[in-house]
Amino acid sequence: MATDTQNEVLVDVQTALDIDTADAAKIKTISLYIKLACKSVALVTAETWDNLPGELSGVVTEMALAKFAKRGDEGKTSSGEEGLSASWNVDDLSPYMTQLKAYKDAKDSGGNLNESGMVMSFD
Repeated sequence: MATDTQNEVLVDVQTALDIDTADAAKIKTISLYIKLACKSVALVTAETWDNLPGELSGVVTEMALAKFAKRGDEGKTSSGEEGLSASWNVDDLSPYMTQLKAYKDAKDSGGNLNESGMVMSFD
């Protein structure tokens, strides 16, 4: 993902999680989750992880947020404590496969992606 886009994703995740820009440890963790999300998305879309198109930034942002929410429970499919429980997909990509498939299909068929990241096809 281009540096500008990756920085935008980092700011979006920080904002969503209300993380102070001075919290270096959490920013380092978020940056790692963004990198891991980029690598996962790249495998599905046949793009290079460090140069993903901006159209995929929404998926990367959502994946980084999900990874942050799951932190401390990696490798688990569910967790519970004091009556509160959470469950996760085994595959981090599965909630985003519809979006990733639409992107890949448009790319493979010569369709276009508009600036809002919506897939458009000119059949």
